[in-house]
Amino acid sequence: MKKSIVAVGVLVVLGGAWVGGSWYTGKVIQSEIEKSLVNAQKYIEQYAPEYKIKMNITDYQRGVFSSQVSYAFDVANGNGSDSVSIAQKISHGPFPLDHFSLSPKLAFSKTELIKQPSLDSFFDMAGGKSPLNVEVLASYDGSSEGKVVIEPLTDKSDGTFKFSGLTLNVAGQVKDSETNFTMTSSPFDMTEHGSQVSYDMAKVAGTQNKSKEYTVDGSLGKLTIAKLGDEGEKEQIILNNLTVKSQGKAGKFDMNLGLINIALQNVTYTINDKPKMVMDGLTAVSNVQEDEKFINQVIDTTIGQLNLDGKNLGSGSMKVKLDRFDGGALQYLNKNSDQLAYLYMAGATSPQGESNLMMNNLMTFLDANPTISITPLTWKNDKGESQIDMALTLMRPASLEFSDMTQLLLNSVKQFNSSTKLSVPMLTEMTKLQYELSGGLSAEDSQTQATASVQQTIDMGIAQKMLSKKDDNTVTSYFNYADGMLDLNGQKMPAEQFINMFMMPGIE
Repeated sequence: MKKSIVAVGVLVVLGGAWVGGSWYTGKVIQSEIEKSLVNAQKYIEQYAPEYKIKMNITDYQRGVFSSQVSYAFDVANGNGSDSVSIAQKISHGPFPLDHFSLSPKLAFSKTELIKQPSLDSFFDMAGGKSPLNVEVLASYDGSSEGKVVIEPLTDKSDGTFKFSGLTLNVAGQVKDSETNFTMTSSPFDMTEHGSQVSYDMAKVAGTQNKSKEYTVDGSLGKLTIAKLGDEGEKEQIILNNLTVKSQGKAGKFDMNLGLINIALQNVTYTINDKPKMVMDGLTAVSNVQEDEKFINQVIDTTIGQLNLDGKNLGSGSMKVKLDRFDGGALQYLNKNSDQLAYLYMAGATSPQGESNLMMNNLMTFLDANPTISITPLTWKNDKGESQIDMALTLMRPASLEFSDMTQLLLNSVKQFNSSTKLSVPMLTEMTKLQYELSGGLSAEDSQTQATASVQQTIDMGIAQKMLSKKDDNTVTSYFNYADGMLDLNGQKMPAEQFINMFMMPGIE
């Protein structure tokens, strides 16, 4: 008897603790939701003011074990605003009734769209259910796991639109001051009027520590984009095995620093299932760094092999360097890039203060003499390899009296130089393949015409001193500009004279 009384007493105490804990958890959750909404609104107003989104809690009913929350999202447009309402049910911890677990959890929430006139067509396509549902199970340590479900959708009016549905599984864990997250996606397929988009898998994983240093690894299996052409032919682009690997941190100029490595196994363009273009081994590596004043970036890209209609055109690579980009000025220009349009549009005006500030930052950017260089750009095939190197250094123009942006740019070039080394056999092979592809000529006739055409072009370039012949297989060219003077293969002249060489009579 005494044991039974003790057992009942223990259950009462535990039940009271559960009720008290649920009530307190619900109170804390309400406070955090309100804070998060305020912070999200501030973020949108600061970084995306053009969207003009207003978020509000329209109703909050907090109970002991669960709460019901309604939100309204108003998006301004030219005719007023559009509003979308969302409902969220939150089951309080430490033991959420809607997702019971023996290990204590902060809360379990389920969010869905509320049926409303502006969303009637989406609800109809989803068979009357909410087209979008989000479930989140949150722990006290900040970890969480969730699921985003987009229901299958079918346009019942004519059946031309179909969406297979999509499920995203998301998880985040906090351990030793480091946050880890993963997201995996189910396959999906969407078709409309003969067009199709689908993929078979997608996954993203990453980490971030207290210093905001991060890593992100993502992969996409097979992505297919198809449509019907003007003649009813089936055009299709297929991307296979896209991967993205990134590691870095946020810089003091609001730019992400570090490495990004993007690789694509191949991309294929087909017409009626026949390959027309295939690129293999596409890669791009970006490295962004900063010092006290400047942002510098190096971008390496490669194409392992390019095929057109089954003919191998070769492979190529390019390295682009951005040096001495003033961080403070670039930060301002990035945040106010829309204001740059006013400098291009004839007759357009902006508030004087904004124009002056934009121009001041643009001049600060040019004061640093930013340099853009390509070192090198190469292309090679079975017959040889050609290479181009070039560099452009900008400067602050002596005067801001200009009629258009083109004039400003011409007066903002401090130095430009380029050097070119061309393989004659490589150019001949490329031209031969072009005749075969576009002219429908035989390999023998294409070779004859390509040899004559390339040689004629080289002879003309040498005669005009645009090219120099190094040997029977190589021609070169170099071009340098600085302080208003040009040097083209040893020909030195003022910039105005060079420009006049390429101007048609009567053009000023």
